[in-house]
Amino acid sequence: FWMKKGLFLKELTNEEDKRLFTELYESDEKFKEWVDRHYELNVKVDKLEKHNPMSHALEMELENLKREKLKLKDLIWAKFNQYKQQKAVG
Repeated sequence: FWMKKGLFLKELTNEEDKRLFTELYESDEKFKEWVDRHYELNVKVDKLEKHNPMSHALEMELENLKREKLKLKDLIWAKFNQYKQQKAVG
């Protein structure tokens, strides 16, 4: 559980942000899906990058996984920042 959020939590220096991130992860199913999927992609990318030699098909798959991972990362941070603002206001 901590592993899945770990990639994001280590980017947060502030304890309050870590708490809010965890709160959002535990309360928002879509957010949790994104974080879990990002973690799965990370594992796949790491595994694929160790392939030697790298075939063209594997390179293409790797690119697609990295692209999906980046999109998810953007969604995750956007959602987190929105959540954080709502908490600050409300």
